[in-house]
Amino acid sequence: METNKNNRKIVIFGVILLIIAGIIVVALKGFNVSLMFGKHEAIELKIGKEVDLNVVKEICREVFEKKEFVAKELEVFGDSVQINVKTITDEEKSKLVNQINDKFETSKTVEDLNINSISNKRMRDVIRPYLASIAISFVVIFIYIFIRFRKINAVKIILEFIKNSILIEAILLSIIAVTRLEVTDLLINLLVIVPIAQLVYVIAIGEKKLEIENN
Repeated sequence: METNKNNRKIVIFGVILLIIAGIIVVALKGFNVSLMFGKHEAIELKIGKEVDLNVVKEICREVFEKKEFVAKELEVFGDSVQINVKTITDEEKSKLVNQINDKFETSKTVEDLNINSISNKRMRDVIRPYLASIAISFVVIFIYIFIRFRKINAVKIILEFIKNSILIEAILLSIIAVTRLEVTDLLINLLVIVPIAQLVYVIAIGEKKLEIENN
């Protein structure tokens, strides 16, 4: 019994240290966001004919070499592209246009490149679009839990869920910050899914307790 208590104290102490370390890392360095979430250049070019995105990506690999980039089609007609890269030099601009002219038989110039500087996105700005729909969903589910599990202290179930969700999200965010894991759309979706999965688990446990109570 004493060993279990000591192990529990060690785990709690470790979690506290992890969260503190995460807070410090975020305060000093912020999160390690992916290219699309970080400060970068968005280069748009209307080629005027159907674009083979694989060819555009191959051009980007030759032009930007080791730099990370994201290339995608723009507009429904597929005759425009957007290339996202952290920085672009005058030499790379010229090389990019020349390669595109060569591959797509066009006569574009550097002046045809529409380049916009995109500022770094804050984590709260990335998550904000999800908040309204998630909040409404959880309110509806909490009402369901309150009605469904009123016999087995529904308020306690809801409060325990909220406490555990905050703790789990804090741990996950701290791990992401300390390990410098790259923040991507996939990772954001994971952070959203975790409390939903936990809520499903809480409801399943509540149903079992309710079944025992009724029997």
